[in-house]
Amino acid sequence: MDPTLQQLLDGCKANDRAAQKALYYRYFNTFMCIAARYVNTQADAEEALNNAFLRIFKHTAKYSGKGSFEGWMKRIVVNCCLTYISRPGYTTQSRIIPLKDYSLNDEAVFNASSVHISSNGIEEKYNQEYLAQILMLLPETTRIVFNLYVFEEYNHSEIGALLGMAERTSQSHLAKARKILSEQLDKKELINKMQRV
Repeated sequence: MDPTLQQLLDGCKANDRAAQKALYYRYFNTFMCIAARYVNTQADAEEALNNAFLRIFKHTAKYSGKGSFEGWMKRIVVNCCLTYISRPGYTTQSRIIPLKDYSLNDEAVFNASSVHISSNGIEEKYNQEYLAQILMLLPETTRIVFNLYVFEEYNHSEIGALLGMAERTSQSHLAKARKILSEQLDKKELINKMQRV
């Protein structure tokens, strides 16, 4: 762990408000991009993220040092987002999060300036903003399963336990996500070819 992050962790364990604030600002963009993949509106993403930071600050003493501290925090953010969207009265509505306002170049969210999606063994390269837009087209549960599997690297057993579904149901949602994304990526490629003519 880099010395600055270790210093922030030690400060948070001591309940130092300045360290908490510095940690919040250091990871806000990274974790906001994660929250934006799970919830429907910017206000919801901010609320879920603030809930996550409160939990992080409250439980920093429980961080054992195994694995990366950032990975430990990221898991809390994902769990808080899942808790947020599973609460009674939460409704799915059109997504209005302007993802481009957040740091999409953050390596914790997307790798470099593009993401690779493999479809039938063919790997294609697409820019982040377009990928973020087409992810919004997925039905909510399908999008959540896709995010957990691809970005958070959970396996189907873990996803099933988190979302209260059978492992095969998680696999089915992932297959559905891949099909929809493949169709959308194929449409973009066709549009690009037509514009070149």
